Amino acid sequence: MENASNEDNSDLSSDNGSCKCGNCFIMPTARECVCCHELSKIKSIFDEEDDESITCITAHPGFPPACLNKYVLQIAYYQYKQQYGEAIEDSSEKYRYRAYRQLARWACEYLGKKIRVVLPACAVNCIRNSFPDNSGNYTGFHPH
Repeated sequence: MENASNEDNSDLSSDNGSCKCGNCFIMPTARECVCCHELSKIKSIFDEEDDESITCITAHPGFPPACLNKYVLQIAYYQYKQQYGEAIEDSSEKYRYRAYRQLARWACEYLGKKIRVVLPACAVNCIRNSFPDNSGNYTGFHPH
């Protein structure tokens, strides 16, 4: 799910018109090129807020505290590590993965350990910009 912050990637809205929020970037695969307005579970978060000025999930008032706050992500990491026993040493990677998981949990509530969902390109890009990989290498979406 990662590679959107490369300079050769362009805005989805200028490339193929599928972006409605104005914050999406071309992702490595067509499956990952999805706008927050295209995902019903993400769109339902907009509807709950009942604020038409929110045009992107990254502009939702709940996004920064739930998905970008390092302290919240650290606590989420401790819970994940306790439950699954997996440890990630790199702090940016740890925060990125927890942020993706937080967004998936916010939208879908519970998925399970091996169940993954595509997240909107705008949110992935925002998370990557907040917790970048030093080498610019990102894993990308891999369904289990």
